[in-house]
Amino acid sequence: MLSTMQDVPLLISRILTHGQVIHGTSQVITWTGEGEPDRRSYAEIGARTAQLAHALREDLGVEGDERVATLMWNSVPKTCGA
Repeated sequence: MLSTMQDVPLLISRILTHGQVIHGTSQVITWTGEGEPDRRSYAEIGARTAQLAHALREDLGVEGDERVATLMWNSVPKTCGA
């Protein structure tokens, strides 16, 4: 039977990879109401996300199906530094 359902698991990593590969040069613009807006490409965001994932596993020992959460505004923090 033909269907419109996806044939692969819907994973956050798959969504990020899609953004990096298909929309890598497109920009995400964050404006806080002050100064110039912060601009980052989907490729840069994907690279930073991979960096965070590796740090969680290698430095903090997060494994398998363990969950990690954060509560943050939907913007780039000023202390991000990169």
